[in-house]
Amino acid sequence: MVNCDSSRLRRRHFICPLSSSLVSRRLSRRVEGKRNKQTRERKEGEKKEVQVTSFPRFCWRYYQKLRILMEKKAQKSIPGTAYSSQNGHLLVSSGIPSLDTLLGGGIPVGTVMLIEEDFHGFYSKIIMKYFLAEGIVSKHSTLIASQDVNPSNIIKELPAVIDSDLDSSEISNISEISDKMKIAFRYQNLPTSDSSKNRGRHIGHLYDLSKNMSFSDIENSDICYWTGQRIENGTRLYSNPAYNALLRSIRNKIRDGKFYLKDSPEKRSVLRIGVHSLGSPMWLPHRKSLHSIDSTRDLDKFIFCLRALVRSAYAVAVVSIPTHLYHEISLERCIHSSDIAMRLQAFSGTELEYNQSLAEYQGFFYLTKLAANNSLASRHPGTMEYAFKLRRKKFSIDVLHLPPEFYNVFEYYFETDIHDDSDSKKQDISGCGGHTKSLDF
Repeated sequence: MVNCDSSRLRRRHFICPLSSSLVSRRLSRRVEGKRNKQTRERKEGEKKEVQVTSFPRFCWRYYQKLRILMEKKAQKSIPGTAYSSQNGHLLVSSGIPSLDTLLGGGIPVGTVMLIEEDFHGFYSKIIMKYFLAEGIVSKHSTLIASQDVNPSNIIKELPAVIDSDLDSSEISNISEISDKMKIAFRYQNLPTSDSSKNRGRHIGHLYDLSKNMSFSDIENSDICYWTGQRIENGTRLYSNPAYNALLRSIRNKIRDGKFYLKDSPEKRSVLRIGVHSLGSPMWLPHRKSLHSIDSTRDLDKFIFCLRALVRSAYAVAVVSIPTHLYHEISLERCIHSSDIAMRLQAFSGTELEYNQSLAEYQGFFYLTKLAANNSLASRHPGTMEYAFKLRRKKFSIDVLHLPPEFYNVFEYYFETDIHDDSDSKKQDISGCGGHTKSLDF
């Protein structure tokens, strides 16, 4: 029994020389495979590190911003907004298609647009109404502030939307100008601000100035009015406490409505802020006279603080200023503190009102400053000569086209020559019977 067990043990532990060589080969192959795999992984990691380290720092940051932007685009977009194809910034419409085209598709979210009012403030108020009406139609929250007029009256006078379900192609076809130039046919190929260069998604609507918006649409929207009746002296930053009170109201609206970038509401929206005729004599305290309206820097400090508030939230602000009451240095500070600036120069009350070459326009439109968000420089609209026209149902901004100076003179002499020839024919030509009627031969 012992011998049998020992033989079993010997057979169990007996290893053939052929099998041992096979095992060693297999083990060596496994070890070599693991080593090759490790070397391959190490080389791939080194290549990735080389690519990342060789990538410039600013380009790497730009790549990260693009990646975040693509993730945001994958999410559900905010109603009434669209991403810019130029810099990827979120845009909202101003309510005027021609103005959106000049601004590169719309007003960027998180910016302040400054409007230098015309002398009477009539046309700047129309632009403000378009901006607020677009916010109500797009279901955006609205904050309107004014001390010259009651803000509720401005909301009641908003234009009515023509059709909220129009496609971008229909809007572009309606906004195109079909009038042809009388002379200089090469001017017909020049682009106008009404013609949509970007025939993609349009975020704006069309409005009828001859009709007011329905009361139901206004009642169902989120609108906050600021009249400046309750003003408290709370800071020494401003000599006029009205500016501080308005900033507090805007900050509370952004906080309560969860418009900050860090907030995560159930349904994201945009806050539209409209400040009508900021810095007018009605904004002055009762103790101060009209001569002190431009003695302090309250105006540009307010715009700077408003820009800081709007930049950290899903909000857009449009501020109009009566520029004829301020010095040029104060206006330059305000323009520098804002993101977008434009100026309106009306023809009414000036010599240009009776100029025949400008008969179809109501004033000049100047783009003083354009936003340069997510880019090194702001876009150039192509030309800087614009004029605005107001019709019964529409307000538009067009490229200014003037006829040559000799055109009216040429037309006058041409018409007088034809008139003289017709009169001479009537007097000289007579028939055989002595009739004084003109004959057709």
